[in-house]
Amino acid sequence: MANYVWLFLVAGGAAILGSVLAFGMIKQNGERSIAAIAGAFVVAGLALILGLYVSSAPTAPQVSSDPQASEISRPARQSDQNALPGLQQPNR
Repeated sequence: MANYVWLFLVAGGAAILGSVLAFGMIKQNGERSIAAIAGAFVVAGLALILGLYVSSAPTAPQVSSDPQASEISRPARQSDQNALPGLQQPNR
C-alpha cells in the first residue's frame, strides 16, 4: 500500500509540474505546443504503466534461519577453521 502512496505522490508532483509547463507553452505558442504536450502524455502514460508493473513484480525470495541451522550449509556460510592466515582458532 505504501508503494502506491509514494507512486501517487511522485506522479502527482510530476503531473502538476507538467500541467504548469503545458500552460506556459500554450500561452507562448499554442499550435506548436500541442504535439509536444501529446508526446508528454504518451511518455507519462508509459511511465505509469511501467511503474505499476515494477511495483507489482515479485521480489527475490528471502530465506530466514531455522532451528536446524541449515543456513550454515549455504554458499555464504561461515569460513572453515584456519581459512584465514594467522588464525589458528576453531570456529565458534
